Amino acid sequence: MSDNISINYFGSPNILNHPLYLKWSQLDLASIQAALASIQSDLGAIEANMHNLEIIAYLSTVVRACGLIT
Repeated sequence: MSDNISINYFGSPNILNHPLYLKWSQLDLASIQAALASIQSDLGAIEANMHNLEIIAYLSTVVRACGLIT
């Protein structure tokens, strides 16, 4: 039996003080979409470990959400 870990961010108070959460959570999706290269650069610079899983999931979800707007 395998554990399922969602690739979508469903929310957790654990990242509320993370610098990248604070940076991107203050903007609407249209503003983030205009700065998509910057958020993708921030995402790419995060170390891929369990400690950073929540911020990776949050930023990934925001990037995917930007793809839903025109």
